[in-house]
Amino acid sequence: MLTVEVVVVGPLETNCYLVCDGNSCVIIDPGDEAEAILNTLGNRRVLAVVATHLHFDHVGAAKELTDSLGVPFMVHKLDWELRDAFNELAVRWGFARPELPEPVFIDEGSKLPLDLKVMHTPGHTPGSISIVGDNFVITGDTLFAGSVGRTDLPGGDVDRLRDSVCRLYRELPDDFIIYPGHGPYTTVGEEKLNNLVIPMEACLGEGRAQFI
Repeated sequence: MLTVEVVVVGPLETNCYLVCDGNSCVIIDPGDEAEAILNTLGNRRVLAVVATHLHFDHVGAAKELTDSLGVPFMVHKLDWELRDAFNELAVRWGFARPELPEPVFIDEGSKLPLDLKVMHTPGHTPGSISIVGDNFVITGDTLFAGSVGRTDLPGGDVDRLRDSVCRLYRELPDDFIIYPGHGPYTTVGEEKLNNLVIPMEACLGEGRAQFI
């Protein structure tokens, strides 16, 4: 059984996750504070660093970690193509432009280390992904407890975000834990009923599939 640990990092309080199987881990969304992430990691081995999307508050420590640990950095190609626009956003908001490592591209259906799976869930950004484990999903800024990601930044698309959120509802079990990019965890069933922006009733009329 995989374990999920959270390290809240940076001024925007981003949830960085360590997904581990024993002493082997994947780091997801290292937005800042590489030292804090490494301290939480301890002596465990890292297999990869993965970004759910390329906004600065999710990748600020990515290069420091990949350089230190000698592991690949994985991201969707569509976000990589917008990296300059995302970096300019950081500068406009008064934050440092993140230095990014060269990536390995991942997409829908890609299998990550530890048998984690990738769902392409665009809308917040074109290359936003959700990472699916055995009883959980890490949604980045696609889906939060009670809310969803904003779509007014470069590459955002409200219709695609709705489709992505509805897909998570349709294809994952209700008891799956949702670990979002910011804020507390929740479950698929809770959000289907009570999400204030896109509840399941906003998805009616769409067919049901099964991802897992």
